[in-house]
Amino acid sequence: MRDVFLSRVSDNRVRDGVGFGVIAGAATAGALMGFGHARGATLQPLNAIAHMFAGSRAFMTTGFQPTITGGALVLHFLSTIIWGVLLAYIAAPLSGWARAIAPVSVGIVAYLVDRFVAPNGFRPGFEQLLSSGETTFIYVVLAAALAAGLWASGRMVQRG
Repeated sequence: MRDVFLSRVSDNRVRDGVGFGVIAGAATAGALMGFGHARGATLQPLNAIAHMFAGSRAFMTTGFQPTITGGALVLHFLSTIIWGVLLAYIAAPLSGWARAIAPVSVGIVAYLVDRFVAPNGFRPGFEQLLSSGETTFIYVVLAAALAAGLWASGRMVQRG
């Protein structure tokens, strides 16, 4: 397997990272819907993510609209999966406290990239509908969900 681009370890890291990202995507989508529900428009913060392809119409879509909501979910999960794969590669060689801190670090980096580095067209969009505290909470949920996925994967390895 020396001449293979992705070794078995890399394949496992990608697979683990996708798992971490799916967990984080579900958790953060739920948090976004919770904030939307509190405002009487459950899907609006989630739909805002679709601004990347639907423009300002996404910010005004308060309910389920197949193209807007479906596209927003795809973009949201792609984003969280990318962060999950990044975590899988960062955490693989780590142990102890460094491994425990890795998901928090990825959550902080995600927040900083989304808020300050990414151009407006690539920012999540929900930050325009939520307060800064609510937006920060979404990234705390992201970090916690990534940590939960990392913890669960470690437990599965110990059992196997």
